[in-house]
Amino acid sequence: MRWASYLRTRTSLQPSPPAVAPALSPARLALASILQFGEGLSDRQAAEVVRARIDWKYALGLELTDAGFDYSVLSEFRDRLITGSLEQSLLDTILERAVTAGLLRAGGRQRTDSTHVLMAMRTMNRLEQVHETVRASLNALAAAAPDWLLAQAERGWFERYEARVEDYRLPRNKAERIQLGHEIGADGDGVLRAVYSQAAPGWLRDLPAVQTLRHVWIQQYVTIDDQLRWRTPDEQPPGTIRQISP
Repeated sequence: MRWASYLRTRTSLQPSPPAVAPALSPARLALASILQFGEGLSDRQAAEVVRARIDWKYALGLELTDAGFDYSVLSEFRDRLITGSLEQSLLDTILERAVTAGLLRAGGRQRTDSTHVLMAMRTMNRLEQVHETVRASLNALAAAAPDWLLAQAERGWFERYEARVEDYRLPRNKAERIQLGHEIGADGDGVLRAVYSQAAPGWLRDLPAVQTLRHVWIQQYVTIDDQLRWRTPDEQPPGTIRQISP
């Protein structure tokens, strides 16, 4: 369902939390991350491809009837790799197996930057998070104060946040991903400025989705010289206190 239609019908979307996935093979998750990077997919899109596409099932050694896994497993897997500094060990294992199988030879050129793949996926996961956080806040405001939101909403909000983020193909280029992060940041900042303005009903600030938006924006963005900027990975709070889902 789209948030704009909820604005018109004055009902709200209440997303259910993702199901907890069972333990999965690290090798399969590593390969799924590589395939995900190659096709420029979000976590949700990659998980859906695992469920639906025969070529991915074949590559991952899954039965055709395998239901796949919850998308959140991919983000958790990357976090464990980076936290444990295991990305180089994973890459060395892959290269060793490739050499043994005769797929790589000395003197050739192969990309060996596994961190590049993992960090690109992490960036895409951040894009999913901030996009869905804005969408959730707009859904809540549409249900609580539809007339007020209609008067405050910018034209682009309807187009950008009608659908869930997995319905879009996120950009693969690093500069484009950062630019998209800045654009979403400006939208979220616009929602917060409208809610916290003196003309807005004070009780809107107490909506849980609005509070979540405020907390996520503090963690994901920083304002310097009146310019909102996406935080670099080093500027984000530790994973133990970071909010990762709206």
